[in-house]
Amino acid sequence: MSQMNISKPIEISYRWDHKNFEKSFENAYKYYYKNSPRRYIGWLFLAMAQFGVVAALKKGQIGLLMLSTILILYWYVGKKWFVKKRAMASFEKSPLKDKMITLKVSEEGIEQEGTLVPWDQIEGVVEAGDDLMLYLSGKSHYLPNSGFESLEAKSLLKSIAKSKGKLYV
Repeated sequence: MSQMNISKPIEISYRWDHKNFEKSFENAYKYYYKNSPRRYIGWLFLAMAQFGVVAALKKGQIGLLMLSTILILYWYVGKKWFVKKRAMASFEKSPLKDKMITLKVSEEGIEQEGTLVPWDQIEGVVEAGDDLMLYLSGKSHYLPNSGFESLEAKSLLKSIAKSKGKLYV
């Protein structure tokens, strides 16, 4: 791919507050769920639970009906609620809570607090509505639209990511 030439790094700066954390959680949850092979195992258990409901209704087995119903409720409602509750507790204890996050993006990689992560270690940059998500080494970073100094800066980041084969829409 061709090398882009940018004169100075793109700076992304935003406050890591409750609102940004919630948006980050929703986007990361969707991404990891969509890209996880474990979801197929979950679908298998869900299908078994749904067949259990049908069998329980036909045979009048209340225990099997209750177990299947609990599994289905967990899958559709509880699973995300439990994960989000744990994530919120972690956010509340985080030393980054309500701190300013500053990232600098260049052709070499993305830098935070003096640590440069080269593009070959970055899994990808994913568009999430108006915002972006940055994925690296099993971690996600939320890049809100408001964190960019201009629309051109955001477009330049996307162009760099695309040239490195790291932009996913």
